[in-house]
Amino acid sequence: MSIEARAGTLDRLGYGTPHHDVYANRARWAGLGAGKAAVVTGANSGLGFFTSLALAESGAHVVLACRNEAKAEVAMKEIQRRVPHAKLEYLPFEASSLESATALGSILRHRELDILVANAGMIRTPATRVAGSLGYESTMSTNFLGHARLVGELAENFRSRPMRLIGLGSVSTLLLKTDPNNLALDHGYHAYRAYAQSKAAVQAFTLAMDHRLKQLSWPSRAIAVHPGYSISGLTLPVPGINEPPYFKRVRDQMQASFAQGKHEGSVSLVEAALNPGIPASPRGIYLGPRFLSKGESSLARPAKVTRQKRLMDPVWKIFIEANGGMDPFKI
Repeated sequence: MSIEARAGTLDRLGYGTPHHDVYANRARWAGLGAGKAAVVTGANSGLGFFTSLALAESGAHVVLACRNEAKAEVAMKEIQRRVPHAKLEYLPFEASSLESATALGSILRHRELDILVANAGMIRTPATRVAGSLGYESTMSTNFLGHARLVGELAENFRSRPMRLIGLGSVSTLLLKTDPNNLALDHGYHAYRAYAQSKAAVQAFTLAMDHRLKQLSWPSRAIAVHPGYSISGLTLPVPGINEPPYFKRVRDQMQASFAQGKHEGSVSLVEAALNPGIPASPRGIYLGPRFLSKGESSLARPAKVTRQKRLMDPVWKIFIEANGGMDPFKI
């Protein structure tokens, strides 16, 4: 496949272009998940819920890895109502906790996994710096370190079968500069900077991981995605999952020219998980909306810093720190 496949419509992968939301893609994804096992972190709401819904409808067995069991039960009920044949399971996962990631990994490493959607994370970041794991602030700890530990715990799964890791980046990485020398934000903390840098770390790690898997000649892939500007007020209502108040819907409707619903933003996550053209695609591809903040899923261009060694190297060091000083994917 040509290097030009790194940017443009998804039909460059050889399997056409998806529709704009998860509901419209039922026929496209039908059967692609049959016989597969998928883990979606933060699956009880937002992008995680719609991704889990689509994967369940595709035939996959879906593990909803969530912090709150009661909310996960509501999500599973709503998925089951829409997909009576859905195969669902709940497992506890607190993204900010390395211990929780270790516990989840100890269960999953004994299973044949095909898809890991690293979706859970913190959106509403603290106004002032809050300490997280290993000396990093809480947003980096939640959005990256927990998943970094989980990926490390599952290293053998990546070696033994064609597993796909989907790392959830953000359009914010294009809007705010990332400082590779201040990823812990020991100084210059700002809530939005914390979010953008944590997502830049996720993107850089996922892109680096995809190349590392190739160097190791392992059969797995790591695909970075971003959902554009996906907001709840433009998302189709789901009882107990997405029920924003009237004023929020009105406010979000005013942003419709450059925003979309989460049932639309999640298409890129599902395509990364199921698109049959992924195994033959170039390393380091990045999926996101065609028009940056909204639009049909396409092959996008990640923020330049997230594909450079000056960020990839320190982010990989954080990954090693999160795994007790060991590199599970050492060459």
